[in-house]
Parts: sequence; C-alpha cells; structure tokens
Amino acid sequence: MSHDIRTPMNGIIGMTAIAATHIDDKERVQDCLQKISQASKHMLSLINEVLDMSKIELGKVDLNEEEFNLSNLVDNLLTMTSAQINKHHHELSVNISGVTHEEVIGDSLRIQKVFTNLMSNAVKYTPDGGRIRFSITEKPSFQEKVGCYEFIFEDNSIGMSEAFMEKIFEPFSRAIDGRVNKIQGTGLGMPISRNIVRMMGGDIKVESKLNVGMNEHIAKPLDLKVLAKTLNKWLQ
Repeated sequence: MSHDIRTPMNGIIGMTAIAATHIDDKERVQDCLQKISQASKHMLSLINEVLDMSKIELGKVDLNEEEFNLSNLVDNLLTMTSAQINKHHHELSVNISGVTHEEVIGDSLRIQKVFTNLMSNAVKYTPDGGRIRFSITEKPSFQEKVGCYEFIFEDNSIGMSEAFMEKIFEPFSRAIDGRVNKIQGTGLGMPISRNIVRMMGGDIKVESKLNVGMNEHIAKPLDLKVLAKTLNKWLQ
C-alpha cells in the first residue's frame, strides 16, 4: 500500500519540479499539469479505498435507501467505463434476461461503485481486443416486494491461479504475476465490493482459471418500487 501511494506522490513531486524549471515553456508546463492531475486523481482513489475499507471493518457504513432506475444505473456504468473500453479496443456486450422490474430501492451509489470496480477489473486484466460481457437476470423472488437480480461480469482476461483465488477477497492481496505488476491497484477493490454486496444481502462469487478468463457473479436482492417497465432500450 505504501508503495502504491508513493508512486503517484513521486510523480506529482517530479512533475512539479519540472514545471518550475520550465515555467516559460507553456507546452511543457501544460503536460506536467496534466500528469499531476492524473497522479492526484489516482492517489485520491487509493486514499478513498483505504478509508472505505476502514469504515467497513469498523462497521460504520450505513446504506442509503433511495429510489433509482436499473436502466439508468447501467447507462451510467457504460458511460464511465466506455473510455477505458475503447482505449483497449475491447468488445462489450450487455445481455438482459427476464427483467420485469427496473424501478427499485437501494443504495445506488454503492451499487455503482461495485459495478464500476468489477468492470474496471475486466478492462484492466483483459488483453487489448478482448471480450467483456455484462449480463443481468431477474431471478424468482420468494420475498414479497423484493426482487432478486443476478449480475454477471465475464471476460477472456489472463485469469487467476487457484492459489490466488483463495485470497482474492483478502485486503491488499494482489497476484504475483509479471503480467499484472504494472497494472495499478491496491488489492482493496474486491474486498470492498464483496463487503458492500453482503451488507445488501447478496454475495459475490468468482470463477476463474489461469489464462482462461474470469466470471464474477453477484446475486443481489433489491426492494422493488413498482411492477412496471422492462429494459427495452438496452435491447434495441
């Protein structure tokens, strides 16, 4: 963790020094400022993840109950990750099955955080030109006014070894693999995501084989607000 924080911090210090010595070179200074901005955002995300994990471990995370639309949630996810997906020339498909209730109640921001983390992992660990699939299925619910949804993220990434699979949900755990050493990460994304989903009554299960790819399943119950629309606009 200390190494992960030092990396962007050293970048900020280095780019600041370069900008100061080339203060009259507008293009050089602009380049430095852009890199400082990127490093700052990365370091902020690292700090936020540490704080989130601390809150979870102390049991100080309170879930919000608000009305939101599943269709909008997925649209936001695709908007936030499209730049990454396009940069790596990945092929993304979204598949909907049996969804009859999309107006729901829950903590949309934290669900968005989980989805974004899982999608970002698929993008980062899948070689350029790879395939990513996001599936949503509404399962039969045995609770009144509660809908059960399964969200599956699949990819043809580099996959994980059986040894690492056993500790993927341990804080700060990262695979020892030369192919991922240059990929930024703290090893907190999966533990945070699983804890959030479990607080909401669901769970995350991961299936993977080294060099074969990875499937991440989320079975997540959500309170239903109405018995209305389907996700037709995703299917058009």
